Amino acid sequence: MAGGSSPRAPRRRSRRSKARTPACFWPSFLMRRKSEGFWLDMVMNSKGCGDVSGPEVEVFETADGSKTLVDVERGVHYRSRHGAVQESRHVFVEGSGLIARAGTWRVLELGFGAAVNLVETVRAFRESDEAKRLVYHTVDWRPVGPEALAFHEGEGGALAREVAAKATKRSGEAVRALSEDGHVEVVLHAMAWDEVRLGEGEEVDAVYHDPFAKEVNPEAWTPACFAWSRSWAAPHARLATYSAATAVRQAMEEAGWKVWRAKGPGRKREMTVATLQDESVEPPGLKRWGQG
Repeated sequence: MAGGSSPRAPRRRSRRSKARTPACFWPSFLMRRKSEGFWLDMVMNSKGCGDVSGPEVEVFETADGSKTLVDVERGVHYRSRHGAVQESRHVFVEGSGLIARAGTWRVLELGFGAAVNLVETVRAFRESDEAKRLVYHTVDWRPVGPEALAFHEGEGGALAREVAAKATKRSGEAVRALSEDGHVEVVLHAMAWDEVRLGEGEEVDAVYHDPFAKEVNPEAWTPACFAWSRSWAAPHARLATYSAATAVRQAMEEAGWKVWRAKGPGRKREMTVATLQDESVEPPGLKRWGQG
């Protein structure tokens, strides 16, 4: 997970209000949100009322020995406590089908968070004999600072820290980092998901839906959010998420995704994969949700 344009499962943070009136002039609205501290920061940041610092986080070692972050204010983990890397590889890198692709890999992630998904995707890309280029779009309205990502080693960690550092100085913008050989491009959209625009005609092969859980970031689990990611997905694309909640799957279907059940990572029984094409033969390892 991460704190992408939303917080994670609790994993990413939510998007801003769609109203156009500057948040600075919404005293009654802000008072209603006072009990949800992060909402105040979110609205002020999205409406240009000053800089908002990244969340206060601490490094947490998970059961498989890999690390993630904990949001101190909300007491939520950015990745599974049972195995950060295990969850990231199983749910997103493998669950999206990306790892089997040749040529260019294009990813749209909702929730940059602790950057575990980015680091593991870069690692998988470099291990692939068939992949030639990786374009990784990640969305987080309030990304952590680069110092919080110091535990990541290697190329993926360096790229994550580079975009995180740039985002702290250019809130509300898309910032980029390139690998030395130019084969990996990372774009961090430091804004709400509904404000993100990719290049004209650009389509992604994989959607990593990894915001904080619905209890923390409800807007990231709505039909509107799933319709947004669908609008950037290539016909063959897969969406993968750690959630197996019925309401989440219903929201996906309402947005036009075909929903599939898949085995979850570790001790988690299920996760969810969604496609745009309704295969006549079920993909290996997947069972159509709602059919038996």
